[in-house]
Amino acid sequence: MSGVTDGDGETLSSSIGILGVLALLVGNAISVPIFVLPGPLAGTAGPALVLAIMLAAIPAGFVVLYNALLGSAMPVAGGLYVYISRLTAPYWGFLVPFTIPLVAWASLLITATGFAEYTRIFFDVPSMWLIYVLLGFVLLVNVVGLRVVAQVQIVFFVGLVVSLLTFIVPGAAAIETANYTPFFPDYGGFGLAVVALFYPFLGFGLLIELGEEIDDPGRTIPLVLGLGIGIVVLFYVGLIAVLVGVVPYVELGNEADLALAASRFLPWWGEYVVAAGAIFAVVTTVNTTLLVFSRTLMRASRDGILPASLSRIHPRFDTPHYAVAVLGVPPFVLVPLADEIVGLSVFIGLASLTAYFFCAIGLWNLPQEFPAHYANAPFRLRRYRGLLLAVLGGGVATGAFWLVTLLQRPVVGMVLIGWFGVAYVYYRYRLAKTDRIETYRTMTTLDVHERVEESEAQRASDDASGDTSRANTGESGD
Repeated sequence: MSGVTDGDGETLSSSIGILGVLALLVGNAISVPIFVLPGPLAGTAGPALVLAIMLAAIPAGFVVLYNALLGSAMPVAGGLYVYISRLTAPYWGFLVPFTIPLVAWASLLITATGFAEYTRIFFDVPSMWLIYVLLGFVLLVNVVGLRVVAQVQIVFFVGLVVSLLTFIVPGAAAIETANYTPFFPDYGGFGLAVVALFYPFLGFGLLIELGEEIDDPGRTIPLVLGLGIGIVVLFYVGLIAVLVGVVPYVELGNEADLALAASRFLPWWGEYVVAAGAIFAVVTTVNTTLLVFSRTLMRASRDGILPASLSRIHPRFDTPHYAVAVLGVPPFVLVPLADEIVGLSVFIGLASLTAYFFCAIGLWNLPQEFPAHYANAPFRLRRYRGLLLAVLGGGVATGAFWLVTLLQRPVVGMVLIGWFGVAYVYYRYRLAKTDRIETYRTMTTLDVHERVEESEAQRASDDASGDTSRANTGESGD
């Protein structure tokens, strides 16, 4: 399956350093769901929502590890699709770009709804107007290009951090421990909250999708992922602990409950600070949603499994404008359907973790399928030690998510299964319209610019062997 193809598709230029990537990553991970989901979820899960966000961080940690390992070994645009199709199987890889539009539309609708909810704290404007304005802004910025996105992201990222600290630090002193009892009012609601709260962690997939556009990705990706997961978990746990510690869970249940909590311990301006933070989170989230997903559609189009127009790059802005349009235009029509934030979040979390499980299988196959990339990676694990544990852990987490979803929201699970069936029909149709052998070869090989020279890989392998040998000699001497 391994190999390299002389793909003639256009590629994107590298343009982002460590600071820009960290701002993109954390700004995308600390997203609007963490502002709009805790209220509705706490209304049923109660104070156990604090534990739920901690448990959701476990599969998120596996995702970070997969991203670091694969991003270090094979930094390419559209990474998740590339990894699964090249390392697991073409059809399972195809599910990523085929399902991405649904995930992107749901994510945009949730984010735009949250934007409207919190903006109305400042202005008495119809929600529909605000939603359409935001969607239009997102579409425009992503068509203009990545460099503009990175600059805007850093500005809003700073504002987001300031707002979160204003809520968490004084809020910690206002917590009443009596509000933490009963801790588990609804076990079913608690389980569903774990699945739904995985969604806010999905920003960590950004790095492997933008591999081509990151300076020195082999070293930048593991470093930024390690820093990012630590920052995000601290903010999330602090945010939810203050919410359920300040306001009794029986009074929660609305999307803007963080503003309600702020009004309990901050002066009159408290709710406005939280609302501003939510708006910053909205902009940073939506500002990168199309950016990431469009790169995946572009790569699948290069491979010939999606229409060729999706891989065309704008001559002026150097962006996949048709792919951006596919992701950014339909939500304008779907806005009236954005009335089930928790259900949409569960769908996004379940679909995403399922994709990452297939990615984990690909990670297990990496040393065999692309040994040069594995040997040359600055960050890697031994196959039958850390790597095996990572794959098994991801499998257990994915199975648990499916079990909870089918028990608590069976419609969500059945919709996803049905969509996979539709994807298979379309996949067979695309193969019938093309040269099946050539398409298969393309979907299981890498482009020429993604090649790792065998000589480089051999030197890296020799260095690693030498280090191991010296370590073993030292141990024997001791």
